[in-house]
Amino acid sequence: MAKRKTDAERIQESLDDIARFALALPEVVESTSYGRPALKRGENLIFAFRKDLETLALVCGFEERAALMKAYPEVFFITDHYLNYPAVVVRLLAADRVVLREVVKAAWERIGSVEAKKRRPVRALTNRR
Repeated sequence: MAKRKTDAERIQESLDDIARFALALPEVVESTSYGRPALKRGENLIFAFRKDLETLALVCGFEERAALMKAYPEVFFITDHYLNYPAVVVRLLAADRVVLREVVKAAWERIGSVEAKKRRPVRALTNRR
């Protein structure tokens, strides 16, 4: 009979899985955010691991955050720290792998291509009357 995995082992598997998934997306790099390991698309944060090692902070819009918290209250939540910041906290132990991958990919898509941003023309400011 196989030994049942501990919560710590299941959390580590979830962390490893989502990091592998995100790093396979174009332009994603390992980085840090406030001293914690993070993954970014170029210079833009996708998510950062939190101090408790059981959660991560995922960048998302306020409307998306509200929808995620309503649909999956056992997985997504915020603390006072994130109240005015477009991010949601993810409980890794409760997170479904498919859902977590979907929200990470959505964050990656929302950030957009670093190269595409470099190609965008800069609009000159004009004094309109």
